[in-house]
Amino acid sequence: MTGPASGIGPAVTCVVASASGDIPFDPALRETPLEGCPLCTTYGEYFAGLRDFVLGPGLPVLARELSRQAGKPVPEADIQAIVLRAQKHGALYHPASVEATCPAGTVTLGVNVATGPHGWAALARERQALDRLSRDVPQAGLPRPLCFFEGDRLDFLMVDWFSGFHEFHAAKDGRVVLWNYEGGGLVPLDVSTAREMYRRAARILALCYDPHTGSRIWPWRHAAGDFVASLAGGRVQTRLITARGYAPPSDVAQDGPEARTRAFMHFFLTTTLAMRLDRADGVGESVFLPPWCLEAAVSGILETLAGRQMFREILPGIPDAVRGLSPQAWRAVLAADPEFFADPDAAFLLSRLDGHLADLAAILCGHARH
Repeated sequence: MTGPASGIGPAVTCVVASASGDIPFDPALRETPLEGCPLCTTYGEYFAGLRDFVLGPGLPVLARELSRQAGKPVPEADIQAIVLRAQKHGALYHPASVEATCPAGTVTLGVNVATGPHGWAALARERQALDRLSRDVPQAGLPRPLCFFEGDRLDFLMVDWFSGFHEFHAAKDGRVVLWNYEGGGLVPLDVSTAREMYRRAARILALCYDPHTGSRIWPWRHAAGDFVASLAGGRVQTRLITARGYAPPSDVAQDGPEARTRAFMHFFLTTTLAMRLDRADGVGESVFLPPWCLEAAVSGILETLAGRQMFREILPGIPDAVRGLSPQAWRAVLAADPEFFADPDAAFLLSRLDGHLADLAAILCGHARH
């Protein structure tokens, strides 16, 4: 695929990302359905729709971001080339990156593409959540929603793209692996590096937690690639690329000290459980990560919230309350939440709950000594 039919405008190239490098889009795949698409949208329809979006409502955004990067105005007409890169296929979206080049430089943005009813609804919620969180909690580093467009069969949300950041997943051999498609391929990580990635992931969720209402980012999953990381310059960095929802648990009232305490306990337990959950190599059987991952999550949450004055004022006794909660009380937190039991991963997590609570008690005891 090249530029617009009129021949005016940037040249557009379509590729598919892979661990071994970009694969040029083969026109023979035009009629091949996207993996997991409920409406059997084809690769041809996907790239054509993405191209129309980027050359239509997305083009001013690309020019604006190029201008911001260059520190001077960049007209849309200066954009010479655009690369549309299909990145992966998920249950809700088929994300792509968009690389635009002009004489002043190059910018890369992300586009989440929804191709079915569940994805369309999720994308609208995500736009609202990202708009709120990127504005109210800028220190969490979530992507900004830059352009939202609802089409006939495809909906699009253009966001910041975290260049140099990659998914990380538990491998079948038990190690955590960084999926560096831009260079290096699959990179096995030592425990200390992986631990820091998960600590920072928990920190992001804690920064976004609202102690007034109990609102938290949910759902999220490692298996979906929601968290990405970078090792550039020998420094571990983690980012959350999405926020599919932002609300309190449905069973928790939003007013009063008891309700606020109960909401936080729910956030703490479900976050530490989900932080240990992944799928082998991102797509295989469910995996429950070892206690070092839980310790990282506990550190990330408690250290972050301890530094938030608002949190200390609204829930001053929470650290001690967390340490003093019995296994029965922790189970009661989940028992009161019908949303948890409706989750497809609930049975697997419940089968690991006793061990998780034992690990949690030991880790919290260690935190108390420090």
